[in-house]
Amino acid sequence: MTADKPRAIPRRHLIRALLGRDVPTAPTPEPERTVPAAPAADPHAAGNAAYAAGDYAEAAAAYRASVRGDLSNPIVRARLGYALYATRQLIQAKVEFEHVLHLTNGGDAFSRLCLGLTLAALGKVDKAADNLEAFAAPQAEELVALSRRVAAKLRDIGNGDPAPLILTLERSARAMGVMPEA
Repeated sequence: MTADKPRAIPRRHLIRALLGRDVPTAPTPEPERTVPAAPAADPHAAGNAAYAAGDYAEAAAAYRASVRGDLSNPIVRARLGYALYATRQLIQAKVEFEHVLHLTNGGDAFSRLCLGLTLAALGKVDKAADNLEAFAAPQAEELVALSRRVAAKLRDIGNGDPAPLILTLERSARAMGVMPEA
């Protein structure tokens, strides 16, 4: 007589069963399709449309919902960060920009600039100055020079108000097409 082998149950299925949720069974074969499947709709379409229209509150809500399924998309995360920045949800915007920089190994110029602006708006002028000095955009050399001048002034400002410096840099970035129009 052979010993019974207990069936291995994955932990997540065990937890689901204990919580009274449906436990998946063996997959059933899918019937043959005679009509080709339609391509999946872009999960970020609603966020992209709201972002393009300048409705950043709606864009933030739509991107938050769609980014859950696509955590490693730096473009969507950068747009979510900017939408949060535009709606003055600065701490959440900071997190998104940092995440994009992590995904791109620090190579996303837009996120670097926006992170510097976000940190300055949060009053973290030394960290903002570090990010603005690290900003590099070959297509916008004048903006790079301006960001370095603003970084130097941020270091000298101490406890002063960085708002005029932020506004100057934002306006220049918009004029050069690096940031979207407000």
